[in-house]
Amino acid sequence: MPKVFGWEHFTYLFVVIFLMVLGFIWIQKHIKTEEQIAKTIKVIGLMLFLAIVWNRVSVAYLRDGFQSILPGTFCGATSLALSISAMLFKKDHIVFHCLGFIGLLGGLLTLVYPDYIGQSSSIFYPMTISGLVHHTVMVFLVLVMFQTEFLKPTLKKFYALPFGLCVYMTYGIFLISVLGYHDAMYIYEPILEGTPLNWIVLGLIYLPLHFIFLGAWGILSNRKLSILQRKSS
Repeated sequence: MPKVFGWEHFTYLFVVIFLMVLGFIWIQKHIKTEEQIAKTIKVIGLMLFLAIVWNRVSVAYLRDGFQSILPGTFCGATSLALSISAMLFKKDHIVFHCLGFIGLLGGLLTLVYPDYIGQSSSIFYPMTISGLVHHTVMVFLVLVMFQTEFLKPTLKKFYALPFGLCVYMTYGIFLISVLGYHDAMYIYEPILEGTPLNWIVLGLIYLPLHFIFLGAWGILSNRKLSILQRKSS
C-alpha cells in the first residue's frame, strides 16, 4: 500500500518535479509576449479545471456521493476557483493575490505530505491520483504566474488574503448549514487530527507570515531593480 515518503510517493514527486522544470524552461524560451503568457495561463487553468473535476467526480462516485461534489477543503476550493479565474481574469487580477498564495502553500504542503495516499493499494486509485494531480497542476500554475509576472506579489495587495479567507469561511458555512457537510474549511475539525490547527489558528499563523513574505519580496525586487538600473547606466 502506498505510504507518505514511500517509494511511490518519491517516484511521483521526482516525475512531476522533472516535468515542471521542463515546463519552466520551455516557457522561458518560447513564451515572450503578453498574449502568449495569457494563453499559457488559460491553458494551464483549463488543465487544472479538468483535474479538479476529475477529483471531485472520483470522490463523489467512490465515497461521498454526488450531493457532496463541491470541494470542502481549502485546496479543493482553491483549485476550482483558481482554474476558473485563470481562464477568465486578466494579468495580476486581485483574486490571484489570495487564491495564488493559498493554492501554492496548500499544494506544496499536500504534495510533501499527502495523507490520503494510502487510501487504496495503488497510487493510481482514482481518488488518490486525481488528488495528487490537481495539487500538482495548481502549484505549477501559480509558479508559472510568478515566472511570467502574471502575478506580482506586493504588500499593497496584502488585504486580498484576509478578505479572501472571509470568503472561504462564508463558503464553508454554506456547505455545512445548507448542503449538510459534516465539516468544511476546517471550521470544526483541525487539518491534522490531534492538533489545534483549525481555520482560526491557521489564519493567525499564515497572515503574519504572508505579510513578512510580501515585505521581503518587495525589498528584494527593489534591490534587483536598482542593480539593473546601475548596470544599464
